[in-house]
Amino acid sequence: MTGFVDRERATQLMDRAGIAALVLSAPEAFHYATGAWIGPAGLFRRAGAGFVVIPAGQDLPLGIVVADFNMAQLQAAMPDAMVRSHPIWIESATLDASTSAHALAQRIEAGLTSSGRAPDFSRPATFELANSVRELKHILAGFGLDHATIGVDLDFIAAADFSIMQAMLPGCSMVDGAPLLDRLRAVKSQREIDLLQQGIILSEAGLERLQVDAMAGMRQADLVTLYRDSVATAAAGLSHAVTTAEYVTLGARAKGADAKAVPGDPLKCDMVCTVGGYASDMSRNFTFGPPSPEQAELHAIAEQAFEDGLAELVPGTSLAQVHRVATDSLARQGLRSYRRGHFGHGAGQSVFSEQWPFIAAGSEVLIEAGMVLAFEIPLYIDGLASFNLEDQFLITRDGPVAMNRLPRRLERIG
Repeated sequence: MTGFVDRERATQLMDRAGIAALVLSAPEAFHYATGAWIGPAGLFRRAGAGFVVIPAGQDLPLGIVVADFNMAQLQAAMPDAMVRSHPIWIESATLDASTSAHALAQRIEAGLTSSGRAPDFSRPATFELANSVRELKHILAGFGLDHATIGVDLDFIAAADFSIMQAMLPGCSMVDGAPLLDRLRAVKSQREIDLLQQGIILSEAGLERLQVDAMAGMRQADLVTLYRDSVATAAAGLSHAVTTAEYVTLGARAKGADAKAVPGDPLKCDMVCTVGGYASDMSRNFTFGPPSPEQAELHAIAEQAFEDGLAELVPGTSLAQVHRVATDSLARQGLRSYRRGHFGHGAGQSVFSEQWPFIAAGSEVLIEAGMVLAFEIPLYIDGLASFNLEDQFLITRDGPVAMNRLPRRLERIG
């Protein structure tokens, strides 16, 4: 098991920022760096469940602080890393083989005693940040970074936790490493691209099943179930965990989950399929029966804006330029006052499928080969339809390559 970090790119970014190491604590960042789950302590979503140190010097290994409950797993998965542990609330013991003739309780006690615990050892109610920071301090000292400038993920760490870290690491200058981490994650490895491609494959399998089996009279919840069941079937045998999130709008005005589809209803299916922690995002649009002339016209506007914006989705172009072209396309087609905050976003591993960088008016980010971007044209018109046309693209040196194969046209159900 290994993480997804490109150490060479990480070094370049850190050198440019004047940072000697990234110290990451968010569960998603922990998985990105190690490929492993941070453990149950991470469910509390507070700093200290674990840390990963990514030194700028590539001659140094990764440093990992993890709960003692998960330490053996991490050591086995990453034998080259420097791994230290801190106690959490979960107790675990190993039977002492040398006392096999004794009663079970005695063998458990012998195992606990032989683990080298201090006589006054006790476990915290959950976990204590101070314990994990002490182990982090050992790692930094071992790397010669105990008086260095380190970047931490301040978009995750609570202010109270940050104060504790500053007090316990007085020799370190801690700066915000979140923007650097965002830039590092924006360019994907082949393993990440494969996971994102798999998510699109599964999502499209779900949408194909939905289009074939859906019919008027079905509840909105039934339509979602068709999609989920087909994704689950298509995912059978995969070694990665697969989850879905569905952002479905049925009708000219949004309906509840129990509302039934009627002829003429538009259906927006904005679907997220997450494979191995990597969330793929796409959207397609349908109508129950033939679309009305205005529904067809609205979708055609989205298709044209999509094609216009897509032509700009090439390396070296700013995301602001893509946003400007899509906005101008809508204006030329008559939607001069329609304003959208972003027309897409990065795809990858995060707490939400929409993540940095965003295709927004103020974004100075330049498109790079290796990025995976979800490009979308959402047109939500209350009283007519909510349509969103969205594909996921791998950016190559020669331009965008669609991960999707389903046509972008407005499809008919029934």
